Amino acid sequence: MESRRVVAGAHVLLAAVHIYWATGATWPAPDERSLSRAVLGVQASFAPQVVLPLAVLHLLLAFAALRSDRSAIGRAVVASVAAGLAARVALGLVWLFTNAGTAFYWLNLLLYTPACIALCVADLRLLRMRWLKTAVVAGPAAVVTVVALVAYVYQPASQPHPAASPDSRYVETPLARIHYLQRGTGSPVVLLAPGASPASAWDAELAALAHDHTVYAVDLPGQGETRLHDERFTFDLDGMTDALDQFFDALHLQQVALGGNSWSGGWGLAYAQRHPDRVSRLVLLAPSGLDEPDVWSWEILKQPLIGEALAKLAANRSMVESAVRGLFVHQDRVTPQLVDSMWIPGTYRDNVRSMYALERGLDWSGTEKALPSTRQPTLVLWGDHDTVLPVAQAARFGSLLPNATVRVLPGCGHALTVDCADRVSPLLAAFLR
Repeated sequence: MESRRVVAGAHVLLAAVHIYWATGATWPAPDERSLSRAVLGVQASFAPQVVLPLAVLHLLLAFAALRSDRSAIGRAVVASVAAGLAARVALGLVWLFTNAGTAFYWLNLLLYTPACIALCVADLRLLRMRWLKTAVVAGPAAVVTVVALVAYVYQPASQPHPAASPDSRYVETPLARIHYLQRGTGSPVVLLAPGASPASAWDAELAALAHDHTVYAVDLPGQGETRLHDERFTFDLDGMTDALDQFFDALHLQQVALGGNSWSGGWGLAYAQRHPDRVSRLVLLAPSGLDEPDVWSWEILKQPLIGEALAKLAANRSMVESAVRGLFVHQDRVTPQLVDSMWIPGTYRDNVRSMYALERGLDWSGTEKALPSTRQPTLVLWGDHDTVLPVAQAARFGSLLPNATVRVLPGCGHALTVDCADRVSPLLAAFLR
């Protein structure tokens, strides 16, 4: 009876904490972002519609624990909870080797994992069958062990480098050997390879803009054919904007028009805010830059161990093709050559690491706060069928940027540079002319 009361009391306490958070309170953290990162290790919503159902769930689990000696359903619920706690304990032990120094690291070490061990032991005492107790612990532990091996031991096979494009160039910087495509003559335009995509994603725009400009399509670290010199490189806004600054210095580019799509739109925006004298105009295609959560398929990469495992498993051609198709409205433009151009660089070790490291390291809160003071004339383009960043964000950029022109393109997805190149290229040419 004592174990049942301990387990039930723990769930009632957790329910009370969730009800407290549902009021909008974030103590002991100063704000919701800090609270979610301390509690979960990632940014998540603590809105009432999220935390109140969790409070109700904990109350139901408390009731099931009290009834576990009389009800088969109660025992099944307790066994399920014990299995979940065993998995959390195994994850917590793995996480002791990651995220050192963060609030989540210390809370995981000193509170979360010990509490989960204690609750798991208490739940196991409510189960009578020894084989069930063994299965409840061994099963989740085995699963976590396999995931950990994938995350930290397995490396996907790196595919051979593709044949170089006639437009390919390389420049050495202290950070990396940066790959870029160059075409045309005239005033400089720099286009940053879209996140998790190569510079060749801008091929159509390169051809269109080269009539009036010297156009550079650049692979920043973690993208395409660029190779890092420093394995300690941090995939965050400081790291990406520093890499871009070194590229400009290496090519003696004093002032450019700068463009990007998705993540790289956010990198370009952040660079323009930090170095306004070096950017004359901005072209942002469905850019990051607002302090909003990503879609779940990207948010999950923020979780230690899980992010590493998923990034490595995703370096698979069939999975890449499926993901790419989700970015397009015009499926006929997803050719085998396009899929290979995305898949092959995505198997390189640094590029695999960049997938989860960027998702964890990119903090857009400062970028959003600086939007009203971003003075460069800016063209914002968005597809109305975007499945990655909601098209409603286009209006946010339009309202916050003082010199923005916003266009929503009907029948276009997230990969605007390829999916709707026939409409994007003339708009860019007119804006940059």
